[in-house]
Order: sequence, then structure tokens, then C-alpha cells
Amino acid sequence: MAVVALIVFFVILRVSQSMLKNVNQTMPTTSLTKHGSSPVPTVDETLCKRPYQDSSIWNIPIDWSVAKIHPMNDLMMAAFFKDSNWIGTDTSQYTPNVYLVSKNTPLVPVKLKEYRFRDAIKDTVIQYGEPAGIVRMPLPSDARPAIGTDGQLVVINVDTNEEWGLNNGYQDNEGHWFAGGVYRYSIQNSGIPPEGFGQRGAGIGQLAGVVRRCEVDRGRIDHAVTIAYDYPCTPETCQLNGWPVSIPPFRKTDGKGTFSYDIPEGARIAIRPEITKQDIAKVCRDIQGCVVWTLNMQEYGGFIVDNSGHPKTYAEGNTTAHWDSSIWTDDMLSHIPSDWYIVLDWNLPSTKAN
Repeated sequence: MAVVALIVFFVILRVSQSMLKNVNQTMPTTSLTKHGSSPVPTVDETLCKRPYQDSSIWNIPIDWSVAKIHPMNDLMMAAFFKDSNWIGTDTSQYTPNVYLVSKNTPLVPVKLKEYRFRDAIKDTVIQYGEPAGIVRMPLPSDARPAIGTDGQLVVINVDTNEEWGLNNGYQDNEGHWFAGGVYRYSIQNSGIPPEGFGQRGAGIGQLAGVVRRCEVDRGRIDHAVTIAYDYPCTPETCQLNGWPVSIPPFRKTDGKGTFSYDIPEGARIAIRPEITKQDIAKVCRDIQGCVVWTLNMQEYGGFIVDNSGHPKTYAEGNTTAHWDSSIWTDDMLSHIPSDWYIVLDWNLPSTKAN
């Protein structure tokens, strides 16, 4: 009996060790901060790669040896901050939730309420669906559009590099999907879709310039961000100022601003390069997202792409990012002095690649 009991003991021990090993292999890996106290996620770079070609306007850093501040910078930044002197970062609404899917993710029918499906997978021409048609797109069972009337959602297929997006999306009580618009694009493209792509104000997709949780976790964004305010100039106001309706390569605008020196969509704003990391950490009060975003604004800047009720920058929605208040808050940029922001002169190159 003693021998049998001993054998049973070793069998149970071996099974327990095997189960523990399997659990550890499936747990997300973490690393410690330099203080060794707060574990932070170790980012899987294959799931956090930046979208679009390296030559994309989104992915080329500002070259401060050639970039110049626009001669009307002070007037434009006064217009930008005319109603509020800080840029918001609210991720609870009006910013897209981002889902990763694979080729095995089921295709779900989405009924368009009015508009046509826009397929720009080749980055050269748009193929249009039928008005108020049905589009079958890959959607996880737990997918949810952002809170707010924009109802945005982005899906990235990691196997095919497809970028899917919808706006004004919702599900009815029976789980059927509806949307104002749906598009398909590719993260291997330029990031500037063809003429006629109308998903966001400046004619871009939902993913472009969005700050993802994994980027902040790794401490590096590595691409230009997107910015909105109240309001970029209307075509008429832009022209009265002697400016383009939108700054190329951006193709359109939804600007509503009639204030003198309201800025065109597509303009690139940045943080002055002479601001030190110590100054940034101080005004950010060591909130990681603020520090990472501000440093990135010195390196890549941000493009104005939408009108909104408040100056804001776009980050991944809470539903998928699960932002923690220690790394991202809706008012974390509120202490950045407004005179740190500048508009780059779009009549001159801002990179040597231009």
C-alpha cells in the first residue's frame, strides 16, 4: 500500500507541475521598472507595429535642420486655442476601439444605413459598393463601437494586413450590425487613401495617427499623431487667409472654422524642439502617456485632421486599450504651455524626404 501511495503522489506532483508550466506559458509577460516595484507589460512588437509604409508621411520624423515655423504661427495658434488653452485626450468616447483579428475571424454582415462601402485596398482607386448595401467584415464577437455619435471602430487583420473601419456603428437588440459607413484599406499602403475616401475629415481612415496602448507601454509611439480642434478653416476662410483648402497630401476637409487664421486640415503642428525632457516630465507630472506623447510631438508632430468641440488628440478607445490613470488621463496635457506648440510652414519641407 505504501508503494502505491508513493506512486500516486509522484503522479499528482508531475501533473501539477505540468499544469503550472502551461499556465505560465499563456500568461502575458511583464518586466519590472528600474525601481523593481511596478510591473509593466512587455510589448509584442509584432502586434504593435506601426501601420503604413516607412516612407509614409505618418512615419517620417521631422528634420529640424530643414523644418521652419510658419510665419503666421502666433496668429494660428491663437485661433487654435481661442476657446481652450489645452489639448484633451479623452479615450472614453469619440475615439476608435481597435481590434486585432486573423484570417479565421468570421465575417459578419454589416448593414449600411445610407452610404456606400469604400474599398481602397490597392491605394490607387476606390471600389464602391451599393448605397445602403451589406458589407461582410471580420468582427470579433465582443467588438463594440466607441461611445458617442461617431460610433468608430477599427479592425486590423494581422494575417492579411487589412484595415477595416466603420463609423456610426451600432448593434440592435438581436445583435445585428449597422453602420453609417464601412471601409477597407491596407496598413501596407501610404496612409493617404485615394480621392473620394471620406471616412474622416481630411480623407483618411480611422487608424491613422491613433496612439495605441501598446505604444505607450513600450515608451515610443514612432509616428505622427492626429489632432482635431474647433474648428479648422472652411474652404472659404482658408482661401481668404491665402492658404490651401487642405494641405497636401491630405485631400479634403470638413473644416467649419470662420475665425481669422483658423488652420487648414493637414497642417502639421509640433512641440518646440528646444523644450527639454526635464521640462516635459515636470509639466506632465510624470504621467507616462503625457511624456511619451509630448516627446513624440517633438519628433513626429501631429496632423490636424478633424473638427471637434475641443482641441484633442486621438488615442485607442478604453474598451480595447484598458487605459490606467497612471499612464493616460483625459486632461494629462492640460499643463503643457500653449506656447510650446507651433505650426510648421507647409510651404517648406519639414523632412529631407519631402
